[in-house]
Amino acid sequence: MDLGFNEEQIMLRDMTRKICEEMMPLTVLREHEGTEPGYAIAFWQQIGELGLTGIAIAEPFDGMGLGAVESSIVAEEFGRVLAVSPYLGSSVLAASLLEHAGSAQQKNEWLGSIARGDRVFSVAASEPGNSADREGIRASLQCSDEFAVLNGEKQLVPFARSADVLIVLARVQGGGDIVAAVVDRATLDKGIAAGAVSMTYQANHAMDPLYKIQFNELQLPRDQLLGEGGCIWSGWEKAMAQHMLSLASYAIGAAERVHEISVEYAKYRRAFGRAIGGFQSIAHYLAEVTVAIEGARTLVYEAAWCKDEGRGYQHLAAMAKLQASDVFCRAAAVAIQVHGGLGYTIEADPQLFYRRAKQLEMTHWGPDYLEQQIAAHLFSDRECA
Repeated sequence: MDLGFNEEQIMLRDMTRKICEEMMPLTVLREHEGTEPGYAIAFWQQIGELGLTGIAIAEPFDGMGLGAVESSIVAEEFGRVLAVSPYLGSSVLAASLLEHAGSAQQKNEWLGSIARGDRVFSVAASEPGNSADREGIRASLQCSDEFAVLNGEKQLVPFARSADVLIVLARVQGGGDIVAAVVDRATLDKGIAAGAVSMTYQANHAMDPLYKIQFNELQLPRDQLLGEGGCIWSGWEKAMAQHMLSLASYAIGAAERVHEISVEYAKYRRAFGRAIGGFQSIAHYLAEVTVAIEGARTLVYEAAWCKDEGRGYQHLAAMAKLQASDVFCRAAAVAIQVHGGLGYTIEADPQLFYRRAKQLEMTHWGPDYLEQQIAAHLFSDRECA
């Protein structure tokens, strides 16, 4: 297993880093916090023109057709600048779900627009309580020959007010199958006007555009069900594995950048006539974080390499998300400690990372559920042996 980057991958990393540094400094992040749509449209258009919005989408659908390693490289660079954009939810999660569970017609209709960045997709999966596993999906879909009626509540739906399309996970009423309804902007706006849909902003640590959506007898044409209305749970798990890889890569990039900020400050800030980085109590913390980041990065790219090689990687993706999120939290906490009281102020940069670290750890399958998934895989292997 060779985890070193080849020449093309290095060029991809350098190009993405240059675009991020030029167009998404932390000052831009501050400008868009708590606003609508919540991200820099110019940055989104630029990465769309460069093809980064379709990096993992197959070439027949206007994508670049690259692998998980390349996707991880891009996500890591986005993490370094805390780039808030629909990339993770639209270009990774929604596109992967369409790839694994969509019909041929749906792929032809939607994947190209995602790859080009023309349309933004968002996935509504989370619900109140534990909705990570299959039993936690309680939103219901009542199906007839021509229509489907959607009821239930979804929470923490990113970019719900500005997204062009929502993919909503629900359970078939009277059965156990998990299906997905594809709700376009026109249908959503019509439902809001008729009282069949209500949407409320949800306060969150990162001040990201996350929304709670209540569906009340929203009627949809039957052809708006993903994959002709079949069970999509297997495709959802595969899509989430790919999504977790990108989330883990994003976390590694963010952890590395906030750690660089800590080291730079430790070299600059002086106390008792010397730089504070020279004190063992601080130097040891910084060294430990350096080692932790490299260890988590190795795990992330091992999982990505396994996916590209056609090997089993879903358990590795869960481990990567768990470990990378934890390292991001640790690096952000050390940054706050190194900066002292300054680190807690909104004028300082460490708090931007600190607030997002915990949110990333708890969303998109939190530590408890990931540990259950990893344990289930390990015990399954032992039983087979």
